[in-house]
Amino acid sequence: MFTFTRAILTAWLGLSLLAAPAAAKGERPGLFDYYVLALSWSPTFCMSARGKARRDAARQCAPGAALGFVVHGLWPQFRRGWPSSCRAAQRFVPDRVIREVLDVMPAKGLVIHQWRKHGTCSGLSPRAYFALTERLFRSLTIPRDYIAPARPLKRTPEQIRADFARANPDFPKDGFAVVCRGRGARAWLRELRVCFSPTGRPSRCGLNERDRCRARLVTIPPVR
Repeated sequence: MFTFTRAILTAWLGLSLLAAPAAAKGERPGLFDYYVLALSWSPTFCMSARGKARRDAARQCAPGAALGFVVHGLWPQFRRGWPSSCRAAQRFVPDRVIREVLDVMPAKGLVIHQWRKHGTCSGLSPRAYFALTERLFRSLTIPRDYIAPARPLKRTPEQIRADFARANPDFPKDGFAVVCRGRGARAWLRELRVCFSPTGRPSRCGLNERDRCRARLVTIPPVR
């Protein structure tokens, strides 16, 4: 009986020790495998945003704003899973930094939320983190058809990835992931996710970005 109990206790301790590094890893700013730059397709977001989200996005969704892809966030990722709300030295974002990044992240509340949840895990200061966010966004070439379509576009998820891979030949094809709302032939483009190394180089995406859109065909609403 003693031997059996000791064996169970030993196994439990072993599992606890195996689990501990993963939990601790998520609390350490700067320790991650790659970045995801999440780009929101504004027309889809503005069609569905309600309440506080809609009010916070007043600039993004204003009549005539004519925005296509904007930055949702820059997210440190593990190959499976991700860190969140790390214990960073600075929890607030200076107003000047917010103003500087509003041209690519057009909502103050979004900027603050993204820093607290994701930026704190980057190991960077708020200024450096948002400067990197903007630099990575501007380093991308948006295919011409996706800049400001006047009519809805119909694409398969594979076509969207292929279009961006052709326009950005430094990226591996699996450096892009499509996120959609809906399934089958009735789905809307929600986000494009682009993967970078921790130093900002084009990178393959991990398992977190797999199967984010299982639709056969995706509608891309026009820019207004």
